[in-house]
Amino acid sequence: MNLTDLLNADMSTVTQVARQGFDWWLRELRTLVPTSLGGGQRPLAAFHRLGPADEIIAATSTRQTVDTLVIPEDICLLRHLALPAMRDADLRALVELDAERILPLAASALIIGVSAGGPSALQPGMVDVIVGALPLARARHIAEKVADSKIAPRRIGPLDQDGERLAFDLAPGMRAAGLLPQRPPVARFWWIVVAVLVACNLIVAVVCDKQQVDQAQAAVDAQAPALNAVRQIEGRLKRNAALIETLRSRRELQQPLRTLARLGAALPAKSWVQRLEWDGTTIRVSGFALGDVNPIRAVKASGAFYAVRAGRGEAASEATGGKPFDLSASLREKH
Repeated sequence: MNLTDLLNADMSTVTQVARQGFDWWLRELRTLVPTSLGGGQRPLAAFHRLGPADEIIAATSTRQTVDTLVIPEDICLLRHLALPAMRDADLRALVELDAERILPLAASALIIGVSAGGPSALQPGMVDVIVGALPLARARHIAEKVADSKIAPRRIGPLDQDGERLAFDLAPGMRAAGLLPQRPPVARFWWIVVAVLVACNLIVAVVCDKQQVDQAQAAVDAQAPALNAVRQIEGRLKRNAALIETLRSRRELQQPLRTLARLGAALPAKSWVQRLEWDGTTIRVSGFALGDVNPIRAVKASGAFYAVRAGRGEAASEATGGKPFDLSASLREKH
């Protein structure tokens, strides 16, 4: 599952993924904790053994402490089940709750040990679980032998098929029944140490991240005056550019020589300008034309001007030099 699928998933899927990640993290931590403290099983190099006459046969080892007591498999009740994957404590509670169906005796008359194996080959999604049980009377007798031998086994159970590890551990059930003394919570102490170290790592990471953010903010604040000056200069440049463009546009539209040149090209021959007014946008021209010459029509036809209109002098009477004309027009920006 990638990050996009995780963000689009519902809460149940996110919870399941988070639980799987947490279980993986616990498994990784168990590999870092010593086996004697973390509860993991390694191949047994030496162990005490329960003999045929229920005598304790001490391990022949040079090691000072041997914490495992191996009992015969034939004195235990065994069942192989396929159950959902869950924590060891939850798995034990499930088996004890359903012990009367799984085993021939009630849970109160048995000491139960549970061991989870690999994925089930017959039922996908399940794991193989070995359920071992020891009658309470036999467990009490073994506990007395252990006390007489003055040994303190941490694990009690039969060997697996390979003969290298315990198939299941009965010691937790015997401790819960009061047959074995409780062990000091050394493993819990180390788990607390691991949790404290993880919390310290998170705190250090948060503090370092905050320091980096503060340093970045300080760098931004230090550059703020220069940035403001650059922004002011940029604003001035933009205003100057807009002003220059406005002046250029006005100059293009308000060139008198250009307007006069266009007017001279538009007026027909045999027409004379007597008066000319120009306000930068509109030009007003009055004068005389001979014969059938029509200056107003000629200026309109030139296309250089728009809004060409006859002025008030158009209705004046004809003079000796010709008939008068009066017009106003505006020069086009492009021609």
